[in-house]
Amino acid sequence: MGNWATSLRVETVPQSDLPKPITFVYPYYRNAQFLRTQLAWWGTYPAHLRAHLSVILVDDGSPDPAADVLAGLVLPCPVRLFRVCVDVPWNWLAARNIGAHHAADGWLLLTDMDHVVPASTLDSLVYGRHDPDAIYAFSRIEHTGEAIAPHSASWFMTRSTFWYRIGGYDEALSGHYGSDGEYRRRATAAAPVHLLSDRLIRHEYVEDSSTTEYARKLPADTEAVRAIVASRGAGWRPKVLSFPYTEVTL
Repeated sequence: MGNWATSLRVETVPQSDLPKPITFVYPYYRNAQFLRTQLAWWGTYPAHLRAHLSVILVDDGSPDPAADVLAGLVLPCPVRLFRVCVDVPWNWLAARNIGAHHAADGWLLLTDMDHVVPASTLDSLVYGRHDPDAIYAFSRIEHTGEAIAPHSASWFMTRSTFWYRIGGYDEALSGHYGSDGEYRRRATAAAPVHLLSDRLIRHEYVEDSSTTEYARKLPADTEAVRAIVASRGAGWRPKVLSFPYTEVTL
């Protein structure tokens, strides 16, 4: 998965004095401890950056609800919480679609719960002159400090690009591990992709940051994804917003 970005040139986006609003979209599934870690990170952002940040969390049917973590907390920035009403393995596809659906028009940062956005990266995003017709991937380091390959499922793009150029994630693939490559191929076909010098910090398997309830990289999942993609006919469109969900009042 790390080889997908080898052809991309690392870019530093020019900065301006004009900030733009950013929405983080994070799926949640049994990540109670690491959600608290994320909240602590967001709380360290300077106030002038938090003023331009909002977060949408989507609990994809977790047996340990995100609402229990957030109950009674003073949140460091505006946070909306949605919960998918069914528990389907690897349903981050629907979670991201729900987050992008309810986000304000503007820029989205889509990533996984085990990836932290440092303040320096948020500053570059808020004040950067990013091309709204482009899609951006991130450089990446481990929480221990070493550089690692860019994440194939962490993106920065406009909400318009997500819906009207790519079409969102295909929820027909929900329930199967390893479907992020299908979205990446559609994304790279829809718009130019640039690799930012700005970094995300991976905390894979730190605390409960990663899903461990379901096995990964099973041949059956790979074959199922291939079969579903191969069955698409003329006029195909991604299946989106197909799972029942509710907004949870915080």
